[in-house]
Amino acid sequence: MNVIFLHGFGEDATVWTDFLKLLPSEHTYFCPDYSSLTNIESIDGYADWLKAYTNENSISESVIIGHSMGGYIALAYAEKFPKEVLGLGLFHSSAYADNEERKEIRLKTARVIDQQGTAKFIKGFYPNMFTEEFKEKNADFIEKQIESYAYFPKEALMNAQVAMRGREDKTKVLKDATYPIMILAGEKDTFVPKLAAQEQIALLKNNHSVILEGVAHAGMFEKQAESAKVVTNFLSKI
Repeated sequence: MNVIFLHGFGEDATVWTDFLKLLPSEHTYFCPDYSSLTNIESIDGYADWLKAYTNENSISESVIIGHSMGGYIALAYAEKFPKEVLGLGLFHSSAYADNEERKEIRLKTARVIDQQGTAKFIKGFYPNMFTEEFKEKNADFIEKQIESYAYFPKEALMNAQVAMRGREDKTKVLKDATYPIMILAGEKDTFVPKLAAQEQIALLKNNHSVILEGVAHAGMFEKQAESAKVVTNFLSKI
């Protein structure tokens, strides 16, 4: 079975490197990287880019699991190309659109990126993915991640903010899907609050969801083995 993992905003496909080692070897895993794309300004545009990627790699059907912004892309892809989706995973992600307050924050964030540049922005942004406890214990790891992401073109990050700001509500995808859906959420996630995750889990017909205790927005690092078990169980149901 083909399984596509999509990374989130402010990171690249390497977030999945160690995580994939914990997943069943009988599947074929793909980790497309859109972190440096500067020519896309909508989530639908990223979904079309993913379609081109699946065509190029002869992937006719797949399970798609997206972290954060990657989940927005997965939802858009599932809406546009439903016959190609065997299962859908939202990994610290949401089907909700931005509210007006969040839309304004997106614009401010884009301006900050433009003014500060990538390296300074990532240094301030990236640690927000983790709990305070994880940050205290893994300061060196987080610093290395920040350094590795400093190369992203600032235009790619700015356009991604515009894309996320303009995305539409996709809860209909969750309600209508006949294939299995996994929502992996974090109890301490400030980007996708626990209540929002619970509301969306309640919409699912074919539900394989878990809210991880003591986890913020990066279960693939914060509780790697536990997150891998959730994903492994999800894949076994497809």
